[in-house]
Amino acid sequence: MMNKQIISFFFVVLGVWMVSLTVFAQESSGRDKFQRDHKFQGVVNVGTGTGWYMVAPYEKNDPEKACGYDENNEAEPVCTGRSTWYMDFLGGFGVRPGLELLFMYRQGVETASLGNPQLRRMGGGFKFYKPADTLVKMGFGVILLGDFSKRTEGSEENGDFVIHIPISLQVDVVRWFGVYGQIAPNISFVSEFRFDINFGFGIQGRFP
Repeated sequence: MMNKQIISFFFVVLGVWMVSLTVFAQESSGRDKFQRDHKFQGVVNVGTGTGWYMVAPYEKNDPEKACGYDENNEAEPVCTGRSTWYMDFLGGFGVRPGLELLFMYRQGVETASLGNPQLRRMGGGFKFYKPADTLVKMGFGVILLGDFSKRTEGSEENGDFVIHIPISLQVDVVRWFGVYGQIAPNISFVSEFRFDINFGFGIQGRFP
């Protein structure tokens, strides 16, 4: 029940924030003649979020790899639940008006539990924006991440590979600053089959 309340509150805050910033940007657009594309700009993003996961361990009877247990203390073949809260840090460069090359680091801010590791992922990829130079734009990217998350508290780091697919709605208030809401499927399959879908928001600063 508490998890549902947290997620509901999260989406209400995100919605109010995005609407308020869009109204502010539209009111100022008559005065602001800056371009809003990303070409030849450095990029720094900071974001946060949570989500939902489904995991199917390949070796469910291994205590180090089990995702959960039923009422008979039998290892479950498939587990689902809320993903841990995380912080995202991204840096990159706009090589074209609507194309960024990015490096990403994700750190979980909750302790690990069965089926829900403490996240630690890093890697690189790209993100497209369409249209590139407008106030409001859609973003789509593919980022390949190495997964060094801890499965349980005190365990060794997990070794896996994750395909992260961010899909965002971004409002560039001016050419050097924007805010965004994001949904992002994540797929991993080396040590176990795992599908996460994350919901989050963040800010982006660009320079010069």
